[in-house]
Amino acid sequence: MRFGDVTGHEDVKQSLREMVDSDRIPHALLLSGPQGLGKMLLTRALLQYIYCSDRRDGEPCGRCPACLQTAALNNPDIHWVFPVVKIKGKPTVSTDFYTEWKIMLEKHPYMEPEKWLDIIEAGNTRPVIYLDEANDIIRNAPLSSLSYRYKTYVIWLPEAMNLQAANTLLKLIEEPYPDTLFILVSDHPEDVLPTILSRTRRLNMRPVPPAAIEEWLRTRAGLTPSEAASSAAMAAGSPGKAIEFASNTGEQEEFGDIYRQMMRHAWKREVASLKELSEEIASMGREKNMRFLDYCSRMTRENFLCNFTLPPLNALSDEELRFSTHFAPFINYRNVENLITQTDRARRDISRNANAKIVMFDFMLSLCAIIRVQSGIKT
Repeated sequence: MRFGDVTGHEDVKQSLREMVDSDRIPHALLLSGPQGLGKMLLTRALLQYIYCSDRRDGEPCGRCPACLQTAALNNPDIHWVFPVVKIKGKPTVSTDFYTEWKIMLEKHPYMEPEKWLDIIEAGNTRPVIYLDEANDIIRNAPLSSLSYRYKTYVIWLPEAMNLQAANTLLKLIEEPYPDTLFILVSDHPEDVLPTILSRTRRLNMRPVPPAAIEEWLRTRAGLTPSEAASSAAMAAGSPGKAIEFASNTGEQEEFGDIYRQMMRHAWKREVASLKELSEEIASMGREKNMRFLDYCSRMTRENFLCNFTLPPLNALSDEELRFSTHFAPFINYRNVENLITQTDRARRDISRNANAKIVMFDFMLSLCAIIRVQSGIKT
């Protein structure tokens, strides 16, 4: 993995290069930002750069033994820590799930947490970084690195550490052994234990400009200019979302049709039709349900922006724009927050394996009230 393989984030890449080149790598580094920006991809590029024995022009060589081991996820001095589910009757640590972890890194490089839930078959269980993991790190941290200068612990989603694990690791993260590095990769740094957060050097990754995503989709993903432009515009600065949009073009059209039906039925308070539609969506499966709710969130944002009549702010297809031209007034400052809250809640419940029929029907019933009462229209 090279820095050049990661779309955007040139400022963060340069900071990371300078840390390594100047031999001033922080003992605890935090890469943070919304899901889908490529934080783990950048982490893997950084690891390869740290361990490479022949760095050139700000990139790892890709040929030395360290580069080959790191790229193949076989570097003995890199330890991966991530949320897992309890295994009954034994301590639960990340190494028990390393086969699944390699699948996650290779197949889902933008690290969607929902994909991890499916890979480890978590069901309704919320993955956690447990005290067992922290104790394992404490036991092994005093040991010297095996092959290279540094021993590195990469912690994916440190916000998933339970309180016992976080408190146990606090002292080590604050004062690690000289050859030990911690790299934390967080989607929600506000949920990381504050005392751990304060002991890290934090680099925030920001959304990638649409033009950079568009160019990447054309040159690296082989999309046509129109496909690349459309996916980049809808991605809200997330290369991960852009890839998802690009691979599901037909799905976006399907979601658009369902969304328009849903809002029309909600406006007319056609409860029977909403129930039928909720059952149709539920039958699509959990992953697709969550993608539909992501689509709803995007359309809430786009319709709200339509009210300001600033076309450059919008990222709508022609069909979406025709609908939103008339529908946008019903998404306004009085109800937009409630709409976002209800959509996020439905998505969270679906991600936790709640009954999709009940969740989707409840979500649609909430729309009946929101778009009428809170838009100032008497019922």
